Amino acid sequence: MALQKEEHAVLTVDGEIDYVLERKKIKNINLRVKPDCSVYVSAPQRVAVREIEGFIKAKSKYIKRAKEYYRSCPKAKPAELEYVSGETLKLLGTEIELKIVRGSKDFSERKGSVLYLHLKDTEDIKRRKRLFTAWLDGVCREVFTDVMRDVHGRFSEYNLPFPELKLRTMTSRWGSCHPYKKIITLNRRLIEAPRHCIEQVVTHEFCHFVHPDHSKDFYDLLQRMYPEWRYSKAVLESTVVL
Repeated sequence: MALQKEEHAVLTVDGEIDYVLERKKIKNINLRVKPDCSVYVSAPQRVAVREIEGFIKAKSKYIKRAKEYYRSCPKAKPAELEYVSGETLKLLGTEIELKIVRGSKDFSERKGSVLYLHLKDTEDIKRRKRLFTAWLDGVCREVFTDVMRDVHGRFSEYNLPFPELKLRTMTSRWGSCHPYKKIITLNRRLIEAPRHCIEQVVTHEFCHFVHPDHSKDFYDLLQRMYPEWRYSKAVLESTVVL
Protein backbone atom coordinates (compact mmCIF):
# COMPACT_ATOMS: atom_id res chain seq x y z
CA MET A 1 0.00 0.00 0.00
CA ALA A 2 1.41 3.40 -1.04
CA LEU A 3 2.18 5.97 1.63
CA GLN A 4 1.04 9.57 1.58
CA LYS A 5 2.27 11.73 -1.28
CA GLU A 6 4.65 14.58 -0.51
CA GLU A 7 5.35 17.78 -2.45
CA HIS A 8 8.96 18.85 -2.94
CA ALA A 9 11.07 21.18 -5.07
CA VAL A 10 14.66 20.81 -6.22
CA LEU A 11 16.95 23.33 -7.92
CA THR A 12 18.59 21.96 -11.11
CA VAL A 13 20.67 23.42 -13.94
CA ASP A 14 17.38 23.72 -15.86
CA GLY A 15 15.63 25.64 -13.10
CA GLU A 16 13.57 24.68 -10.10
CA ILE A 17 11.50 21.53 -10.52
CA ASP A 18 8.42 20.90 -8.38
CA TYR A 19 7.61 17.23 -7.95
CA VAL A 20 5.29 14.91 -6.06
CA LEU A 21 7.00 12.03 -4.25
CA GLU A 22 5.19 8.79 -3.49
CA ARG A 23 6.78 5.96 -1.54
CA LYS A 24 5.99 2.49 -2.86
CA LYS A 25 7.08 -1.12 -2.51
CA ILE A 26 9.31 -1.01 -5.58
CA LYS A 27 13.00 -1.57 -6.27
CA ASN A 28 13.93 1.50 -8.29
CA ILE A 29 13.18 5.22 -8.55
CA ASN A 30 10.63 6.00 -11.27
CA LEU A 31 9.90 9.41 -12.78
CA ARG A 32 7.01 10.54 -14.95
CA VAL A 33 6.07 13.90 -16.48
CA LYS A 34 2.29 14.15 -16.90
CA PRO A 35 0.47 16.06 -19.68
CA ASP A 36 -0.28 18.89 -17.24
CA CYS A 37 3.52 19.24 -16.82
CA SER A 38 3.48 17.99 -13.24
CA VAL A 39 6.37 15.69 -12.24
CA TYR A 40 5.65 12.51 -10.28
CA VAL A 41 8.33 10.39 -8.67
CA SER A 42 7.85 7.01 -6.99
CA ALA A 43 10.63 5.55 -4.88
CA PRO A 44 11.32 2.83 -2.30
CA GLN A 45 10.93 3.82 1.34
CA ARG A 46 14.64 3.22 2.04
CA VAL A 47 15.90 5.75 -0.56
CA ALA A 48 16.87 9.15 0.90
CA VAL A 49 15.39 12.34 -0.54
CA ARG A 50 18.88 13.60 -1.50
CA GLU A 51 19.34 10.50 -3.67
CA ILE A 52 15.94 11.04 -5.27
CA GLU A 53 16.80 14.66 -5.99
CA GLY A 54 20.12 13.62 -7.48
CA PHE A 55 18.12 11.37 -9.82
CA ILE A 56 15.84 14.29 -10.76
CA LYS A 57 18.82 16.55 -11.42
CA ALA A 58 20.27 13.92 -13.76
CA LYS A 59 16.92 13.83 -15.60
CA SER A 60 16.38 17.61 -15.71
CA LYS A 61 17.02 17.87 -19.47
CA TYR A 62 14.46 15.13 -20.13
CA ILE A 63 11.95 16.84 -17.81
CA LYS A 64 12.46 20.17 -19.57
CA ARG A 65 11.94 18.60 -23.02
CA ALA A 66 8.83 16.74 -21.86
CA LYS A 67 7.30 19.92 -20.43
CA GLU A 68 8.10 21.86 -23.62
CA TYR A 69 6.41 19.12 -25.65
CA TYR A 70 3.24 19.12 -23.55
CA ARG A 71 3.08 22.92 -23.51
CA SER A 72 3.33 22.98 -27.31
CA CYS A 73 0.37 20.61 -27.68
CA PRO A 74 -2.85 22.44 -28.61
CA LYS A 75 -5.28 22.81 -25.72
CA ALA A 76 -9.01 23.04 -26.02
CA LYS A 77 -9.97 26.60 -25.14
CA PRO A 78 -13.52 27.46 -24.13
CA ALA A 79 -15.66 28.92 -26.89
CA GLU A 80 -16.13 32.69 -26.94
CA LEU A 81 -19.31 33.80 -25.24
CA GLU A 82 -22.10 34.94 -27.53
CA TYR A 83 -24.05 36.38 -24.59
CA VAL A 84 -27.21 34.38 -25.21
CA SER A 85 -29.55 32.59 -22.82
CA GLY A 86 -28.42 29.12 -21.82
CA GLU A 87 -24.67 29.77 -22.04
CA THR A 88 -22.62 28.90 -18.99
CA LEU A 89 -19.53 30.49 -17.49
CA LYS A 90 -17.26 29.67 -14.56
CA LEU A 91 -17.24 31.83 -11.45
CA LEU A 92 -14.96 30.83 -8.56
CA GLY A 93 -14.98 27.24 -9.76
CA THR A 94 -18.76 26.90 -10.13
CA GLU A 95 -20.98 27.17 -13.21
CA ILE A 96 -23.22 30.18 -13.75
CA GLU A 97 -25.98 30.19 -16.36
CA LEU A 98 -26.63 33.30 -18.46
CA LYS A 99 -30.16 34.49 -19.20
CA ILE A 100 -31.10 37.44 -21.38
CA VAL A 101 -34.28 39.27 -20.32
CA ARG A 102 -36.12 42.16 -22.03
CA GLY A 103 -36.70 45.07 -19.67
CA SER A 104 -37.29 48.80 -19.38
CA LYS A 105 -33.64 49.52 -18.58
CA ASP A 106 -30.24 47.83 -18.82
CA PHE A 107 -28.96 46.17 -15.65
CA SER A 108 -27.53 42.87 -14.45
CA GLU A 109 -28.39 40.76 -11.40
CA ARG A 110 -27.29 37.40 -10.14
CA LYS A 111 -29.71 35.06 -8.41
CA GLY A 112 -28.02 31.90 -7.19
CA SER A 113 -26.47 30.14 -10.16
CA VAL A 114 -28.13 32.37 -12.78
CA LEU A 115 -26.90 35.72 -14.10
CA TYR A 116 -29.71 37.81 -15.62
CA LEU A 117 -28.89 40.52 -18.15
CA HIS A 118 -31.90 42.86 -18.44
CA LEU A 119 -31.82 44.86 -21.67
CA LYS A 120 -34.05 47.23 -23.58
CA ASP A 121 -32.76 45.75 -26.83
CA THR A 122 -31.97 42.06 -26.38
CA GLU A 123 -30.84 41.75 -30.02
CA ASP A 124 -27.93 44.18 -29.62
CA ILE A 125 -24.89 41.92 -29.01
CA LYS A 126 -22.58 44.87 -28.27
CA ARG A 127 -24.99 46.00 -25.57
CA ARG A 128 -25.15 42.49 -24.11
CA LYS A 129 -21.36 42.21 -24.08
CA ARG A 130 -20.92 45.68 -22.54
CA LEU A 131 -23.37 44.90 -19.72
CA PHE A 132 -21.77 41.52 -19.04
CA THR A 133 -18.24 42.96 -19.04
CA ALA A 134 -19.24 45.68 -16.58
CA TRP A 135 -20.74 43.04 -14.27
CA LEU A 136 -17.67 40.81 -14.57
CA ASP A 137 -15.26 43.67 -13.81
CA GLY A 138 -17.29 44.54 -10.73
CA VAL A 139 -17.12 40.97 -9.46
CA CYS A 140 -13.39 40.74 -10.20
CA ARG A 141 -12.67 43.96 -8.31
CA GLU A 142 -14.73 42.88 -5.32
CA VAL A 143 -13.26 39.36 -5.07
CA PHE A 144 -9.67 40.26 -5.96
CA THR A 145 -9.61 43.21 -3.55
CA ASP A 146 -10.96 41.00 -0.76
CA VAL A 147 -8.24 38.41 -1.42
CA MET A 148 -5.58 41.14 -1.58
CA ARG A 149 -6.67 42.46 1.83
CA ASP A 150 -6.36 38.98 3.34
CA VAL A 151 -2.93 38.38 1.81
CA HIS A 152 -1.67 41.88 2.63
CA GLY A 153 -2.27 41.17 6.33
CA ARG A 154 0.23 38.29 6.23
CA PHE A 155 2.98 40.67 5.13
CA SER A 156 2.61 43.06 8.08
CA GLU A 157 6.24 42.53 9.13
CA TYR A 158 7.37 44.10 5.82
CA ASN A 159 5.22 47.26 6.13
CA LEU A 160 4.10 46.96 2.50
CA PRO A 161 1.70 49.62 1.19
CA PHE A 162 -1.62 48.28 -0.08
CA PRO A 163 -1.19 48.19 -3.87
CA GLU A 164 -3.46 49.49 -6.59
CA LEU A 165 -5.36 46.75 -8.44
CA LYS A 166 -5.54 46.71 -12.23
CA LEU A 167 -7.48 44.23 -14.36
CA ARG A 168 -6.38 42.84 -17.70
CA THR A 169 -7.33 39.94 -19.94
CA MET A 170 -4.03 38.16 -20.53
CA THR A 171 -3.27 35.10 -22.64
CA SER A 172 -0.08 33.87 -20.95
CA ARG A 173 0.06 35.25 -17.40
CA TRP A 174 -2.10 35.09 -14.30
CA GLY A 175 -0.74 38.30 -12.87
CA SER A 176 2.11 40.77 -12.70
CA CYS A 177 3.30 43.53 -10.39
CA HIS A 178 5.25 46.78 -10.34
CA PRO A 179 6.77 46.99 -6.83
CA TYR A 180 8.00 50.56 -7.26
CA LYS A 181 4.67 51.78 -8.67
CA LYS A 182 2.77 49.76 -6.03
CA ILE A 183 0.53 48.08 -8.63
CA ILE A 184 -0.70 44.51 -8.96
CA THR A 185 -2.32 43.51 -12.25
CA LEU A 186 -4.50 40.39 -12.29
CA ASN A 187 -5.94 38.43 -15.18
CA ARG A 188 -9.75 38.71 -15.29
CA ARG A 189 -9.92 35.00 -16.06
CA LEU A 190 -8.69 34.22 -12.55
CA ILE A 191 -12.30 34.75 -11.47
CA GLU A 192 -13.13 31.41 -13.11
CA ALA A 193 -10.96 29.50 -10.61
CA PRO A 194 -11.61 28.63 -6.94
CA ARG A 195 -10.73 31.37 -4.45
CA HIS A 196 -7.63 29.57 -3.14
CA CYS A 197 -6.14 29.71 -6.67
CA ILE A 198 -6.58 33.48 -6.73
CA GLU A 199 -4.99 33.64 -3.28
CA GLN A 200 -1.95 31.76 -4.58
CA VAL A 201 -1.45 34.21 -7.47
CA VAL A 202 -1.92 37.25 -5.23
CA THR A 203 0.55 35.86 -2.67
CA HIS A 204 3.05 35.25 -5.47
CA GLU A 205 2.78 38.89 -6.55
CA PHE A 206 3.05 40.22 -2.98
CA CYS A 207 6.24 38.18 -2.54
CA HIS A 208 7.70 40.13 -5.46
CA PHE A 209 7.30 43.32 -3.41
CA VAL A 210 9.91 41.81 -1.08
CA HIS A 211 12.00 39.87 -3.65
CA PRO A 212 11.56 41.21 -7.22
CA ASP A 213 13.01 38.01 -8.73
CA HIS A 214 12.50 34.25 -8.60
CA SER A 215 15.42 33.55 -6.31
CA LYS A 216 15.56 30.95 -3.55
CA ASP A 217 14.67 33.72 -1.08
CA PHE A 218 11.54 34.45 -3.11
CA TYR A 219 10.39 30.81 -3.06
CA ASP A 220 11.25 30.47 0.64
CA LEU A 221 9.01 33.45 1.35
CA LEU A 222 6.22 32.10 -0.88
CA GLN A 223 6.41 28.75 0.91
CA ARG A 224 6.17 30.49 4.29
CA MET A 225 3.29 32.75 3.30
CA TYR A 226 1.30 30.13 1.38
CA PRO A 227 2.51 26.55 1.99
CA GLU A 228 -0.16 25.06 -0.33
CA TRP A 229 0.89 27.18 -3.32
CA ARG A 230 1.96 24.24 -5.50
CA TYR A 231 -1.41 22.53 -5.08
CA SER A 232 -3.34 25.74 -5.82
CA LYS A 233 -1.16 26.45 -8.85
CA ALA A 234 -1.84 22.96 -10.25
CA VAL A 235 -5.60 23.36 -9.69
CA LEU A 236 -5.55 26.75 -11.43
CA GLU A 237 -3.67 25.47 -14.47
CA SER A 238 -6.02 22.49 -14.83
CA THR A 239 -9.16 24.61 -14.32
CA VAL A 240 -8.54 27.63 -16.57
CA VAL A 241 -6.95 27.26 -20.02
CA LEU A 242 -5.35 30.50 -21.21
